[in-house]
Amino acid sequence: MAEGSDYLWVAVALGSVLLLLYLYVGSIEKVLVSMGFTHGEASTILFGTLFLGWISIPLFPYGDWWVGISLGGALIPLLICVNILWKRRIDLAESFIGITIVSFIAYNITRAEEGVGIVAEVPMAFAPALAAGLYSLSVFWMDVRKAAPLAYVSGIIGTLVGADVFHLGEVLAFQAPSDGFAMLSIGGANIFDMVYLTGIAAVIVALILTWARHQQKKRGYQYLSDELPTGYGLTSGQESATPKPSIVVNRGRIE
Repeated sequence: MAEGSDYLWVAVALGSVLLLLYLYVGSIEKVLVSMGFTHGEASTILFGTLFLGWISIPLFPYGDWWVGISLGGALIPLLICVNILWKRRIDLAESFIGITIVSFIAYNITRAEEGVGIVAEVPMAFAPALAAGLYSLSVFWMDVRKAAPLAYVSGIIGTLVGADVFHLGEVLAFQAPSDGFAMLSIGGANIFDMVYLTGIAAVIVALILTWARHQQKKRGYQYLSDELPTGYGLTSGQESATPKPSIVVNRGRIE
């Protein structure tokens, strides 16, 4: 009986994980679609970033090292950012400011350790994603089609520049491992986690903006309904609403 109960708990836990994964993937896909991608492109980008994060492409040798780039942790996300910027979905100046802010934070919370690579403390690893989300919210509070891409671009490029590129010289100064193929991958290993978090930040931004816009519309409609006088409306042939004049007698005064 105990074994059957254990199997039941395992099934429940597995089902919960799959449900959360399905909801997460669906949310990310909606954000990517809001950026202008098709559903097929969004799915390819999403799963490519998730499952190809540990595949690195060698670029050039440097001393005893090979410098490479992670396919899912840098190359695919950068292609998304280039596509967003190329099609002018967000302003270049606003993107530059966001990238600068995230780069500064990512550089200061990360450090290079010999034999390990570039690392960050677990609580602080969420800072670049949070900064990207808050910055995009401050710029585009009610425009989800611009806030989510801005969060994505600021977080992706800012994290890669601040955490990887700015620390690249420090890591290359370390002694390369003598065993195996010594490759320093931009966007790989620990940095992949930070890069992928920007996708979560974009989803959070989209959800917050959607909820806020919905609430504002409800409050605006209610306020308009309460303020409109009786008889306020459109007549045939009119393009704008005009209130009908009315005379109200209030204690001897005509208003």
